[in-house]
Amino acid sequence: MLAVVAVLLATGGPLGLRTQGPLRELFLDMTAADAWPIDRPEIDVRWTVANTWNEPMTLQRGNDWANQELDEQADALTLRLKAPWPGFPNVWTALEWKLTQHWGGWTDAPIESWHSLVGAFNYQRSMYPRNKVRLLYADVGGRAFDVHSGTLAPGDFTARTQIALLDAPVAVAARLDLKLPIGSLSRAGGSGGVDAGAGLVATWPLSSWATLHALAAVSRFSDLSAPTALQPKPWHFTAEASLELEVLGSTLLIEDRVLSPLLEPGWRRSAIGADPSKDALLSSGVYADFRAHNQISIGLRRGRFSTWISEDFTPGHNEASVMRWMWVSNAPDVVVGIAFTQGL
Repeated sequence: MLAVVAVLLATGGPLGLRTQGPLRELFLDMTAADAWPIDRPEIDVRWTVANTWNEPMTLQRGNDWANQELDEQADALTLRLKAPWPGFPNVWTALEWKLTQHWGGWTDAPIESWHSLVGAFNYQRSMYPRNKVRLLYADVGGRAFDVHSGTLAPGDFTARTQIALLDAPVAVAARLDLKLPIGSLSRAGGSGGVDAGAGLVATWPLSSWATLHALAAVSRFSDLSAPTALQPKPWHFTAEASLELEVLGSTLLIEDRVLSPLLEPGWRRSAIGADPSKDALLSSGVYADFRAHNQISIGLRRGRFSTWISEDFTPGHNEASVMRWMWVSNAPDVVVGIAFTQGL
């Protein structure tokens, strides 16, 4: 068992990434972690840059309507303090809080240049100004947010508690997460409601240079604090797999993370006054709102520092796309991050 623990300490566990995007980040996001208990406190500071692009969209449900537009760069600073419970070595709790700057940023031009270089679909980005921020979520019932200039958004407070259940040959632990509404919904910082989640995490040391981690969780979301007609689904599911590979003194991480659809069904993208083309559909927020989200991340850890890049590619039949075996939500289009973790 000591040898196994030594391997795990060397690899450091999964990246523990959230699924970012202006809507997803309003709610609780169950994140992966090593299933083994910890023996001392640690602090984690991470900075992420997420580019989101969905053109203006109108939704309908019977006589109800909803307007949505998601166009921004979000720079987020997340602070996490994790510590074991005194007298309970198999239990630890992490306290997290984030601060997000919603703004136009600088990432539109590099993304469009990359699309042009590889011949990828540009999601009608060129039809709209670059480096602008426009976050709108409003409907017949009310308005959640309307951000059209640089806005600093304090986020909600999250507590994550993990209890080790099994230590060999595959470590298993239970997770209980709780999100408290201290963020501002009008600034797109938090949902304004209490969310809770429960799940299981597992860690399997395949060898001295490879470790596999997994997460399966279910969450319960509260409605947005604004009286909007379009609200989140109450129950949500998360699954994740993370592979750590030791390579030349560094750790390569390959992770796949899937979340169930975010918003309640029954709404349809309005055809009234909308561009009827398939390009417009792919450039809208329909997939971000009403489809599952599959996030693939590649990261590198060396010492106390980790860095990663994440993209969303969700398998499934998509008649509107050239690649009919998948869809993308573009909320976010791409995420780049760096983290510093220090034991205390």
